[in-house]
Amino acid sequence: MTAPSAEKSALRSLTLQSAVAVAVAYAAHRLGFAMPEGAAQEMASVFFDLIATLGLIGVAVGRARARGPIV
Repeated sequence: MTAPSAEKSALRSLTLQSAVAVAVAYAAHRLGFAMPEGAAQEMASVFFDLIATLGLIGVAVGRARARGPIV
C-alpha cells in the first residue's frame, strides 16, 4: 500500500530528487566524468538513502546518550 502524495516524505519529492540529480550530473561533467544514462538519478537516490540512514543513526545515538547518566 502506498502513501498518498500529501503524506510522502520531503526527501522523496521528485522536484528535490531532480535538483540533486542535475547537481550530480553537473559536478561529474565539471570533473570530466562521463556518466551513463540514468546514473545521476541513481546517485541522487543513493544520496537520499545515505542521509536518511545517517539521520536515524544520529537519533539512535542521541537517545542512547540521553538515557545514560549525565556526567
